[in-house]
Amino acid sequence: MTAPLLIELGCEELPANACRVAEREAGLTIERLLTERRLAPTSVEVFVTPRRIAVIAEGVPSEAPAETSVQTGPPEKAARNDEGSWSKAAEGFARKHGLTPEQLEVRDGLLTATVSVSAEPLATHAQALVDGLIEGLQMPKNMRWGTGILRFSRPIRTLVVLHGDTVLPAEVQGVQSGRLTRGHRLLQFELELAKVDDYVSDLGGAGVGARTGDRREIIETLLTSFAKAHDATWDDPGRVLNEVVYLVEWPRVIDGAIHERYLELPERVLVTAMQSHQRYLPLRGSTGRLRPAFLTVVNSHPDADEMVRAGNERVLAGRLDDAVFSLAKDRARGIEAMASELERITYHQRLGTLADRTVRLEALVAAVADGADISGDDRGHALEAARLAKADLASTLVGEFAELQGETGMEYARAAGQPEAVALAIREQYQPDGAGRPVPETLPGALLALADRFDHLVGVVAIGERPTGSRDPYALRRAAAGIVEIQSCYSLALNLPALVAETHALLVAQTADLELDDTATAEIVVPFILDRVDQALGDAGVPVDVQRAARGAGHVDPARHAALAQALYAAADTAELAGAHAAVTRCSRIVEKETAADAVDPALLSDASELALAEAIASLAPRIAAESDPDVALRDAASLAPAVDALFDGVMVLAEDPAVRANRVRLLRDALAAFQPIGDLTKLQR
Repeated sequence: MTAPLLIELGCEELPANACRVAEREAGLTIERLLTERRLAPTSVEVFVTPRRIAVIAEGVPSEAPAETSVQTGPPEKAARNDEGSWSKAAEGFARKHGLTPEQLEVRDGLLTATVSVSAEPLATHAQALVDGLIEGLQMPKNMRWGTGILRFSRPIRTLVVLHGDTVLPAEVQGVQSGRLTRGHRLLQFELELAKVDDYVSDLGGAGVGARTGDRREIIETLLTSFAKAHDATWDDPGRVLNEVVYLVEWPRVIDGAIHERYLELPERVLVTAMQSHQRYLPLRGSTGRLRPAFLTVVNSHPDADEMVRAGNERVLAGRLDDAVFSLAKDRARGIEAMASELERITYHQRLGTLADRTVRLEALVAAVADGADISGDDRGHALEAARLAKADLASTLVGEFAELQGETGMEYARAAGQPEAVALAIREQYQPDGAGRPVPETLPGALLALADRFDHLVGVVAIGERPTGSRDPYALRRAAAGIVEIQSCYSLALNLPALVAETHALLVAQTADLELDDTATAEIVVPFILDRVDQALGDAGVPVDVQRAARGAGHVDPARHAALAQALYAAADTAELAGAHAAVTRCSRIVEKETAADAVDPALLSDASELALAEAIASLAPRIAAESDPDVALRDAASLAPAVDALFDGVMVLAEDPAVRANRVRLLRDALAAFQPIGDLTKLQR
């Protein structure tokens, strides 16, 4: 008999990021756990609200069927040692499957174990499924509660494990499984579930929208309706709805008013005040200008709407009063005065002050511009923007609204009469601020953004910090990905080791407290950035073996590495790449095992095939190495392959004469070096 299986963890209010993890991982975890136990479901659906993580697996059998399988092990010849006793390999294989070595059989030259598993009721696996679900959710932050040792995002207060209409036994830190779950805390605090099929409808009747997609649809419909009543449209530039859908169980929308005097604030200030903490939705009129009203999504009882509205308006007014005061104070000081105060603000206790960082940014902007052959106004504007890039971090407004860094600097630069390109670059230094987010729209902004990320990445690595697993407190992966995205957009030449060395030298000159020298830092930073290129290549469908082959070329410019990988991928099925791959593979097999002469001795080249290969290498190797177009380099390299094949056909490479042998191996080594600018073709899986 099959029936739907429900597992629900009833929690205290979960943070939005934990909810996102649960939606992404809970279903996959339960499906895997059931399949491993011969209880594979027909489908799985996940339900996440602020107070629950639930999974319904359809078509789960009430019993895992009996099963007999044959497992293969080590070869027969490895079954016994020289004394005729059972080997450790045989004993270990038998023990793994609960058998003795005498119970093993031999089939097709391999030891085999016939393993029989009896039927097992689903109920006997209930505890393991619950434990596996909790362990399988890799929450960003966990906590302990009570006297137990369990760590989870929030305390678990209720547990439901229901198969059809039957409760299965399980327990989490003293909480026993049952039918009891929680409804909306203000509309129906708790309810009992009769059967799994009614789960969604029962929760709906208790004021809980179980599906995130349904809650989002309700929210957006209500927002549109309320906005229409204000003759406006709602806006969500901060994407707060992605969080709000996990903060409410039965969403409702109410509006609020903004005093007209606050509309004189810069728009970004007003919107940030609405969204950064309160998660309000601004309203815009037909011309796009902000209206003196906002919308907010609530989870409260309708009877409290007036009180909630008044509270929302009061909190926002207080925030905006702070903004008005801070803005006036900052405008009176001016951006130049703020820049002069950066010496007193620590960037990092081991990397100096913001004034130190400003010096590094100016030098790095110049280095990136020089490497990319950028001069004139673009270079000048980028340098001036670097000088003022961090000035707004000394402002009162950014002290109140940290999200406005860069945006505030742009406004203050404009007020000081700086060119628009300088002002825009100050704002764009923080772009992109995440995957898929906009990159700088101006070249000066791109130069400053690159310099900012190089300084951050090199500095943090040089003091001995680097990401480990999912831990990345300094957001180095985002910094590296930003470098790759900006370069890809602007096609700027970047010599990664040179920029790392430049940055490191600047830090040393400022007596930063570093742990790694420039070489060790580059050995981490360069591949770390190229890994982000490979990640983007993988997302675009370029296989891992092609990425690894391209890395073998040793390109230290991310764009050149990406271009080569794409060229290799595009040529995957061509005869030219097949020939080059075969030639490189044949050369590698010999070169890896043999000793080569220090240099090719022309006097020992007696066969026509040797002379032809030497001439081909002399002609093609410089062209391949100097060619910037990977497609052309691939074609040139492919034209070297016939000469390699001819050598193998014409002579015995491993000649009896040691000198001739070493000379021919040297020739093959030189051929491999000629192929090297198109990558390590031995990494290709063909």
